Amino acid sequence: MNEKMLTSTGKLKKRLLPAMYLDTSVLIDYWTTQGLEIAETEEDELRETYELPLLPVVKEIMRSENRIKKVIEIRKKLALGKSTVTPVVSPLALLELIEWHAEAGFKQVASEASGALFIQRKGKKEIGDYLKTALEWHGIEAKDLRGTKRSEAVGILSTGLDMLMDETMLNPSFAVSHGLQGLHLVDIVTFSLPMARIWDAPYAYAYLQLGLADIMHILVAKHLGCEYIASFDSDFKRVRDAVSKETGISVLTSPEQMLAKL
Repeated sequence: MNEKMLTSTGKLKKRLLPAMYLDTSVLIDYWTTQGLEIAETEEDELRETYELPLLPVVKEIMRSENRIKKVIEIRKKLALGKSTVTPVVSPLALLELIEWHAEAGFKQVASEASGALFIQRKGKKEIGDYLKTALEWHGIEAKDLRGTKRSEAVGILSTGLDMLMDETMLNPSFAVSHGLQGLHLVDIVTFSLPMARIWDAPYAYAYLQLGLADIMHILVAKHLGCEYIASFDSDFKRVRDAVSKETGISVLTSPEQMLAKL
């Protein structure tokens, strides 16, 4: 935990820079562009072209998308600590990132195992059922192999289920050192939402068809004392004026707007 970030009331402390709260839509784009901000060496490019020629092609296609280009610029600034704001991520966004990562990871593996068309037809609940089965099987396997050397028991260091867990579970150490590099992870301390407050700003957000998770992001950003909240969710454009009027927080809805503040 960065020493700058929290007081006992959950407010950002010892902060010289304005704080920018990143919601899940921004966090997912930030996560998925991990590594794209690093220029590949000529040796890397030659190896990829030789081993699997489609990889460099796909990477260049991704980099050509304007939004991805801008998110890569954002990563570069934040990862190098050259930003003029403090980028803040709460446990709410992390939980949604974990949910997204599990689904995306399983679909990627499943598309290789059974074909992309089959898995694309599956909804979140069905993916959740598959993940539940995988978790149960992994637990049974771990129990069966307990007390033996895994490499001797199965002939390899990792079983198929181990590898599936690696693909679908978000690794905390990797997240902090790579995927979320440059971001400040903060706790939510003493946050409360009494019934009386529902009839104030949250009522207006809900009335304007903003979902519960997005409403919570706004309330937490205000609780933490953030000056900005960044979201690529189009719903935020609809409530931008209401949020600014009620909280004083500026809503940033595009990578370009974020870069202008960084």
